[in-house]
Amino acid sequence: MKYGKLIIMLSLLFGPMILDANPADARGFLAAADQWETRAVKEAKKRYPLTQVLFKQKVWDRHREKESVKQYHITLKDHTKEFGVYVTISYNPYSNKVNKVIVVEEYS
Repeated sequence: MKYGKLIIMLSLLFGPMILDANPADARGFLAAADQWETRAVKEAKKRYPLTQVLFKQKVWDRHREKESVKQYHITLKDHTKEFGVYVTISYNPYSNKVNKVIVVEEYS
C-alpha cells in the first residue's frame, strides 16, 4: 500500500511535465515537415500553374551530415487529366538553405 501511494504522488508530480514536453516537440516536428511539403507544392505549382493539387505525400527522405533530401509525390489535376509529379528537394540541414529542386512528371 505504501508503494501505491508513492507511485500516485510521483505521477501527480511529474505527470504534467512529461505530458507537456511531448506536444511542443511534436508541433516543432510537424511545422518542419509542413515547411518542406509546402515548398514541394509551391515548386510543382510553379511548373504547372493551371493545375489543382489533389493529393500530396512524402515518398522518402535521407539525412546526411552536409545534405538532406526529401521527395514528395504530388497528384495534380489539369482540365483534361490527372497526373503525378515527383518533387525532390535537396537542402543543407543546418541552415535549411535549398541546394536544388527537381520536378519530374510521373511516367504513365
